[in-house]
Parts: sequence; C-alpha cells; structure tokens
Amino acid sequence: MWRLRRWPNDPTVAHLIFVDHLNLPSAASVETAVERARRTGAHSVRTSALFPRVADVLDSVGFETIDRLVLLRRGLDAPITPDVTDVVNRARPFRAWHLPRAAIVDQDAFGKMWGNDTSSLREIRRATPHNRARLVRRGRDIAGFAISGAALDSGYLQRLSVGSAHRRQRIAHHLVIDSLQWMYGRGLTAAFVNTGVTNQPALQLYDRLGFVSIDDELVIAERRLTG
Repeated sequence: MWRLRRWPNDPTVAHLIFVDHLNLPSAASVETAVERARRTGAHSVRTSALFPRVADVLDSVGFETIDRLVLLRRGLDAPITPDVTDVVNRARPFRAWHLPRAAIVDQDAFGKMWGNDTSSLREIRRATPHNRARLVRRGRDIAGFAISGAALDSGYLQRLSVGSAHRRQRIAHHLVIDSLQWMYGRGLTAAFVNTGVTNQPALQLYDRLGFVSIDDELVIAERRLTG
C-alpha cells in the first residue's frame, strides 16, 4: 500500500507515498513504514497529499499536518478554446532531456522544500497510466511547464510550474488550457488539480478557468524521527 523514496533535495527526509488510494492504511502499516525510514537514517518522514480519512490514521501515530491543499474540479463537457494568436506562449513537447532544467524551474517556483528534482519529476510523469508534459520557452530557457495525467475517465493537472522571472505573462494560463484540451480530446469527463490554500494567484487562475473547489481539503503530514 505504500513505498518510500528520498524527498526531493533533502536526503534526510523520507517521502512516504501511498500507492493504493482506494484502501485505508492501518496504523500498523504506517508504523512499519516509519521504522523502515528510520533504518535508512532519515530524520523525518513526510507524506504526499492525503485525503482526510488517511490523514486521520497518520495523525493517530504521531504525524503532524505541515501544509493544506485545496482540491479543485472542472467538468470537461465542452471544448476548450485556445488563444491561437498568442504564439509567444505556445506550448511545446516536454522531452526527457528537459527534466534537469525543468527541475531548476520548479525549485525556483516553489522553493527547495517543495520543489521537485529530476527524479521526482520523472516519477510524477509515471504516476498515471497516460501522461503528457508540455513547456513554454523564453529563448532557450524553460519559462514554465505542465505535467498532466489521465486515469479512467479523469484528468489530473499534476504539476504546473512557472519560473519567478516569467510570472504575469499568462504562461500558466496557456499551459492549463493546453492540458484541458488534451484531456477533452481523450474523452475524459473531469479535470482535477490541487494547490495550497494560501496560493491566491493559482486559486484565482483556476477559478477563471472554471475550476471549483471540492469540500475535502488535502493535507501533507510529517513525523520527526529525531530531536
């Protein structure tokens, strides 16, 4: 039900990932994961985004909430119209060799604690049965990128990142539109995305593009193993 990996950019933190989101982990299973992380020398264990029922289990074994996320949904019952006149922000394919440079953009956008490295970006792309990654350039630089996935009849905007030097240029807007077009073209019924409860620029963007919040908040939790 779970696996461990190193947290991006911090080898002292173990990243606890729950593989099966349909089943509730037991407290004993979580404790097994914690002990395995301890044996690797990790100083703490940090989770991916959790639904409330799973977060309650981790709370019962000493994890504390360190971040809260809003989960948003948008229906895909009508075509999404792009702005074809904006050639500056035209999305292009994101290839495997772009990963190291994309990781730099992601860490610039979200900081070292929450930014991805090359390995975790690669893992995001593998998280769903079908995926698509796109980027926007400024000259030879990557200004921003989006990673989208599809599973069953739902689409997921898994990562959206724009470098700090390129904000307020409608790059994120065009990347989201590009992702929604891909999802609509696959016949998916809804798109989902999450973002921090205090990330007002992202929340405003998703609101303009027709996303609405779902009642359940997601949480990221952590348990310290030393000190």
